[in-house]
Amino acid sequence: MSNAVENQARRERISLRPATVEDQRLVQRILARWQDWCLGDEFPRRADIAADVFGDDWQDCFILDSMSEHPFPVFDYMGSRFAKFSGTFLSGASDWTETLLDKATDHVGEVYKNRDAVLIEEVLTRFDGKRVAFRYILLPLTEDGKTITHILGAANGKLLDAVS
Repeated sequence: MSNAVENQARRERISLRPATVEDQRLVQRILARWQDWCLGDEFPRRADIAADVFGDDWQDCFILDSMSEHPFPVFDYMGSRFAKFSGTFLSGASDWTETLLDKATDHVGEVYKNRDAVLIEEVLTRFDGKRVAFRYILLPLTEDGKTITHILGAANGKLLDAVS
């Protein structure tokens, strides 16, 4: 398989199938909690999102303030394990400034466009040539029950064998 094909994102449109908090995958556990909060509403409210409900998974989560007027993502919250992605640079960028954190926020526009959750799975190459399987989910939140005002996200990755 060519590197170009391998590194192309595999995007999944999430059908709101029942996810459970016992799922092995972080993104499925976060989706399950989000779905629980959606009952009766289009989107959960930002005020409903609490660290104690997520337990240890909260350290892999982030919340973006989508009402910010800045041209770059503004984090309302960033878990400690997720924050480590800001120091993991990827190859292929001419200025070596793209990080895994950047990748996790690349598809926020799809959340607004589709008004739904977005799950992305990619195999990316780090600056040192090692590959990482990276999975992240982006979920809309609201303050007024209709307008997407925040994005709840979660991300994790696994280092794969080094490319020779």
